[in-house]
Amino acid sequence: MWLLHLLPDSFILLIVYVLMGLGALGILLGFFIRFIPWINVYRTPIQIVSTVLFCSGVYWYGGYTTEMIWREQVAALEQQVADSEKKSVETNTVIKKVYIDRIKVVKQDVVVVQEKIREVQKIIDQDCRVAPEAINLLNEAAKSRKSTVEVQPLKREDPQ
Repeated sequence: MWLLHLLPDSFILLIVYVLMGLGALGILLGFFIRFIPWINVYRTPIQIVSTVLFCSGVYWYGGYTTEMIWREQVAALEQQVADSEKKSVETNTVIKKVYIDRIKVVKQDVVVVQEKIREVQKIIDQDCRVAPEAINLLNEAAKSRKSTVEVQPLKREDPQ
């Protein structure tokens, strides 16, 4: 059956139509043959062969139609996959941009905190007592800054 995929669709459809046409023509010929006495002997075999040709043509036409429906569904799904891949690339670009922006903000915060630590370093004394300014500075550095764009985590399904 896979050899039929090598033939053009129009050629297969032509063969199916020829089979149905020959079968219908043979069935009609079988009814009118009874009026010709010397061919009347072949009437029954002609009707049987014509009926088999017509039925096989109708059967193959149904198979051809089903194959075309499946091909349309495959083409539609391939189009959905292509659209999803395109959308995925766009989404990945947006996520990458947000990630890079977050890294820049964190690096800027680190530089600012390091400069403040250098300034407050003079206040911290030799006895290792921590000044309230240092505690405030560390608390400020520990605060998390919320980004403007929220990224939702991916939901993974349980393999069970």
